[in-house]
Amino acid sequence: MQEVETDPKRTKSYVEEVFRKVQAKPGVEDILIMNHSGVPVKTSMDRQDGLQYACLYDNLREKCQAFLSKMEPAQNLTLLRVRTKYHEVLITPDAKITVLVVQNAKDTFLNIKG
Repeated sequence: MQEVETDPKRTKSYVEEVFRKVQAKPGVEDILIMNHSGVPVKTSMDRQDGLQYACLYDNLREKCQAFLSKMEPAQNLTLLRVRTKYHEVLITPDAKITVLVVQNAKDTFLNIKG
């Protein structure tokens, strides 16, 4: 009997496609793609910043998951969006990879200039 794969494997072409699609979006400044263990596999940042962001993300994910587990019914983190005056960070974990995007938060609607 063949074993059913429940956790799809991340492939290099999948990572490259995600990276290319995110990079094409307007306002994107940095991208960090991590594997399921939180290890950076592709980034537009320098190596040290990528490792630091990955470590900080892991701490943040743990805190968010602890918060979400208190909800009824318990929820899983699917998107985390954090915005400051000048930047916005979007984090999207899935079964294969976690994508962390830092983008410019200029808002023409509110006429905020960064």
